[in-house]
Amino acid sequence: MSMKQETNHSPVDRVVDYIKTQIAEKQVNPGDRLPSERKLSELLKVGRPHIRAALQKLETYGVVETRPQSGTIVTEFSKSQIDNLFNETLKVDKYDFYSLVHVRVLLEIDACTLAATNCTSEDIDKVEKALRELEDCQDSKKRIEKDFAFHHAIACSSHNPVLASLLLIITPDIMKFYHKYRFCSVPERQVITEHRDYIAKMKARDTEGMRELVLSHLANQINFAKSQRRD
Repeated sequence: MSMKQETNHSPVDRVVDYIKTQIAEKQVNPGDRLPSERKLSELLKVGRPHIRAALQKLETYGVVETRPQSGTIVTEFSKSQIDNLFNETLKVDKYDFYSLVHVRVLLEIDACTLAATNCTSEDIDKVEKALRELEDCQDSKKRIEKDFAFHHAIACSSHNPVLASLLLIITPDIMKFYHKYRFCSVPERQVITEHRDYIAKMKARDTEGMRELVLSHLANQINFAKSQRRD
């Protein structure tokens, strides 16, 4: 199979496009393991750091999942949602930041309260892993992606795939606004504390506390989005 390559695509984008096409054309299916980083590097003629970055990006959006001793696996999400996610169903120039943030808050309230009710020990392990990766990340741009990956892990813990998928669909455009405005919602210490509180409330099955935490955690983001709202 040939892969379309555009000269203005970065190496990471080319890798993402290749894997997206493989999934769309059912060359790989949910549950299948992707080729190793070495094989993808040789096939696509790009460095392994670019392969790794592309896989991390795909994992952030829930398209693949890295499993110990199993490699990188295509998730069930990809089968029905891959085109919506990567074909830019939402357009930044059509939807303002406030509208996107407002929808995110509504979805996250339900997703997080359901996570506090429905989460399993395996779910909590995944959320804790996502938090460790976020706290260990020093790159400011990648921290935004790791932050969304953490919240996505919580949304998946709700065991409502529609909520998790809807959050994923709006995530790329919200991230574009984050990068555009170089927005940091709250001081880092407070972010760390609140992120750990998410896990504590999941473990305690504290749905009401989770609802209050979501609103508190996203309050600065809501206010900032309002200040950027177009008349």
